[in-house]
Amino acid sequence: MNHAPLLRRLGNRTRELLDAGNRPARSILELRVDPETTAALLAGGFAIAGSFGGVLISGILARRTDERRLAAEDERRWLTDRRASYSSYLGLAESMLKEIDSVASFLSYDGEQPVTDDDEELIVEGLAEYLVKWDEVLQPALGEVELLATPGVADLADRVSGALMSLTSYVETRRAFTEYYPSWFQAQDLVEVLKNAMRVELGVSARLGGATLGRRLADWPWLSDRPPREAYFQGHSRHDSPRHGDLL
Repeated sequence: MNHAPLLRRLGNRTRELLDAGNRPARSILELRVDPETTAALLAGGFAIAGSFGGVLISGILARRTDERRLAAEDERRWLTDRRASYSSYLGLAESMLKEIDSVASFLSYDGEQPVTDDDEELIVEGLAEYLVKWDEVLQPALGEVELLATPGVADLADRVSGALMSLTSYVETRRAFTEYYPSWFQAQDLVEVLKNAMRVELGVSARLGGATLGRRLADWPWLSDRPPREAYFQGHSRHDSPRHGDLL
């Protein structure tokens, strides 16, 4: 069998391969990369770029989500601190209104009659306790409110503190009760204004109606849409029935 033709073909193929190996790398790529391979390489490149882009976007979104979560947690803590501070200050202010009123009740009603010795002793003792509470309890609470509140609420809280102190001047000078009580109602009204401002700042949109608690309707605290008192008489005895005044 004659193998010469086959050997010639193999020799020619070997030379072609050797020639290709001696060419520059760029020529080899040009020789071997066909259009289908180019498309595959481009598609792979786009896929890799898309993967990196997706990872990058996911990282940005995750970071923004964490930032929003931390901001919401900070806001909740801030709101909780404000609520505690505001409720504490309002409770103190309202209790001090009651305390100074109990002291002032020993004043002469119209200034015509002098204060008795027993009443004088109670006034001195009660006023001293009130001033200590104003200085040692109310003022630290006011400082905490001023630290957390907006300027408007902080200003109202400071005004309430000043109003509670101004009431003591009527007691210290033993003025008549009739001179004292209008200022007491004025201070009470200021406390209600502060309460409404605090409610708004805490996110409670509804404002409390009737700032001055001393000006209530005759039927307060009962609800007008509920059964009246006489509806609950059961007729067990002659006293267990509505009187004429109850039906008016």
